[in-house]
Amino acid sequence: MPKFVREMGCTPEDLVRWLPQALGDLYPNSTVVLDGNILLSAKIPELQIEGRSKPSRKIALLDIPVLDLRLKFAENWTAIQCETALKRFDLYTRRGGG
Repeated sequence: MPKFVREMGCTPEDLVRWLPQALGDLYPNSTVVLDGNILLSAKIPELQIEGRSKPSRKIALLDIPVLDLRLKFAENWTAIQCETALKRFDLYTRRGGG
């Protein structure tokens, strides 16, 4: 099962709000467990996301939440399929200023 790791600067609530768009058609076929809570459960998941909150990072007066994620795709997924799904996930979950 192809596995990927992401460190996110968001809360579990933020991630849950972003997931429908970030995963697109993959969303109903996904299982999501954050901090031990099952938030989404597919019978035969094509993607499993497990995450846990870590202590926030403090930069001056700014507190940035930290969420460690492990993403596991189904065995039958090709590298190209995983890469395509991860690009979409990163596009919809990346936040920044400028």
